Amino acid sequence: MASPLSREGDPGTDPQITPARTVVPAGLRVPPAESQAPVWDTPISTTAPRPAFWLLGAHGGAGVSTLSRTWAPAGDAQRGWPAQDRYRGVVIVARTHRQGLHAAHALLLQAAAGLTGDCTLLGLVTVADHEGKLPATLRRQLDVVESAAPNVWRVPFLAAYRLLTYEQMPIWSPNDSPPPPTSRLRRPDPTEYLDPVLTDIGAGIFSAARDALSRPTS
Repeated sequence: MASPLSREGDPGTDPQITPARTVVPAGLRVPPAESQAPVWDTPISTTAPRPAFWLLGAHGGAGVSTLSRTWAPAGDAQRGWPAQDRYRGVVIVARTHRQGLHAAHALLLQAAAGLTGDCTLLGLVTVADHEGKLPATLRRQLDVVESAAPNVWRVPFLAAYRLLTYEQMPIWSPNDSPPPPTSRLRRPDPTEYLDPVLTDIGAGIFSAARDALSRPTS
């Protein structure tokens, strides 16, 4: 079942999809079946309005539960490709540790091979797993993984969120007003206003989902 959503923000009407035989590009390294995410044969979302885009966790603990609550138009893809849902734009989510990046790369290769049941890959969100800079080896791995994604968004380590319960975390919708300006003496209440980084990323993904729907299908 998809996570609770608000129900502001609809990216538009869904295009007509013509089923086609999957042809894997020559020379593409396809990940083994056990590293691929399943393609769901029934809809995840059963209530309206439908999620405008989906967050696909590359591994357990990627942060999908928090982000799908944080961004109202988002849905939790339940670790699979939502091939039977109304909107099928997908963002892969992974932590920036070694296993997280490895798992994300496998799903990006799966998408490149067209093994996603007509879902559209919108991009990759990486969530910092630790405060501070990544070690050089992980930075190099991150660059390689991001090069396989059409769009990339990085969620930094957000210290304020360590102090919030799940219920205290604010929710962003596309129609929300911007938060008040910040200063050293005045900062918005983290339980009332989403961190600007998360607002910008959510808006960027929503825009990518809308643009994907406006592109003609073959």
